[in-house]
Parts: sequence; structure tokens; C-alpha cells
Amino acid sequence: MAHSFGIVEEKLREADFFLNQLCRSSNLSFEARCFFSAFVSAARSVTLTMQASLKGVRDFAQWYEEIRIELKTDRLAPYFVEIRNDIVHIGTNPLNQVALEHLQEHLSRQLHQRDSAHVLVLPDPNREGASVLVDAAQACTEYFTSLVSVTFECYQRFLTVVDPRWYFTQENFEAMGRTFEDAVAELGFPPEWASCAPMEPDAWKALRLQQPPCQINDIFRKYLDRTIPDPDDEES
Repeated sequence: MAHSFGIVEEKLREADFFLNQLCRSSNLSFEARCFFSAFVSAARSVTLTMQASLKGVRDFAQWYEEIRIELKTDRLAPYFVEIRNDIVHIGTNPLNQVALEHLQEHLSRQLHQRDSAHVLVLPDPNREGASVLVDAAQACTEYFTSLVSVTFECYQRFLTVVDPRWYFTQENFEAMGRTFEDAVAELGFPPEWASCAPMEPDAWKALRLQQPPCQINDIFRKYLDRTIPDPDDEES
């Protein structure tokens, strides 16, 4: 790998943080615009860092091309990519910027809703050349959920590459034509230490105890109600 998959996990967590801040921010506040801008930038970086992290990994390029096609046909992903590009390259921020054609609807929402929500004007997927007024937090959450889903699928597809606990399994090292002694040496220990290890499979489990579990299972659980299993949970 060119970079650790941790850069993907960090961007996903960063986007989740700013989305939560946006949802709690006051309507029409400067802070809300900052949180929205930061969320869009971090969210857009998820797939970019994924490509950087897994560049050169077998079958990744083919898998990601399929994901790229899916995202192009996603209901919101292409629009958020455009929003991010405009924020970064032009400086415009569309949060709570309401066009004249949606002003009456926007004012009506403010009058009848107890808490005024942030809004976005997005292209109408059902009418060419038209636009719709949407709840910004809901749209951001839907978009982010699609990115979480892509990351979860990536985790499942390249589990032994991105997850250190699954990497240090006997099955994975045997598939690579490598030994327990190789795993010990890769962790920076003298190869001779392998002879002092407990009997397999406890020896491999001892190596995995040096590695962290999936760092974003809480996000997978929150948005998808799914988690990445631990290899030792499966064995128990």
C-alpha cells in the first residue's frame, strides 16, 4: 500500500464529526457554514484517500471502477462533488442560500417548523433544469451514508489488507506463502522469538493482540447497523 488505510478512517471520522456539528448548529450562523464546508471537503476526501491507500493492491482498481460508476449514478454524490469543487476552487457556499423560486417555500418552512432547519437547493432529479429545496442535514446524512457503505464494502473486500487483525492471521500468511516467523519479524521482533511463542493458534492470537480492532466500527454501526467482525470473535 502507498499509505495506511488509517487515512481513510480518519477522513470518515472527520466528516462524521463535522456533520454532527452541522446538525447541532444554529440556523443562518457563520459556524454552520464552516461546518458544512468542512464536512463536504472531508467527505469528498474519503474516496480520494481510499485510492491513495490501496493503490497497487491486487483487484482494487477494478473494484473501485465499479464503485465510481455506482457513485456517478447516486442520487446525491455527483451534486456534493460539485459543491465541494465550488467551495474549494471558487469559494461559494450554498448552505442556506435560497433562490427566488424557492423563497416562498423556505419562508413557509420557517414559519411552521419549530426549529428552522438548514437548507440546500439541489438539482431536481425528476425534472431537467429544475431545482428542489431540501433539508441540508438530511441530504448530507444520506450522502455520507453512501460513503460509509462504500467504505464498509471496501473493508469487506480487502479485509486482510486494511485490517491489521485480519492481516495477522495464519490463513492470510499461508496464502502469501509466508510463515509465523515472518509475521514476528514484520512486527519488529527478533525471528528467534517465534520459538518462544505459545502453540498455534494461540501464537497468532498473541500477535493480533498487538493490533487495534476496526477503528470505525462505531460509524458502521451508527449509519449501517453493521460491523466488521474480529477474527478472534469468530474463533471463539
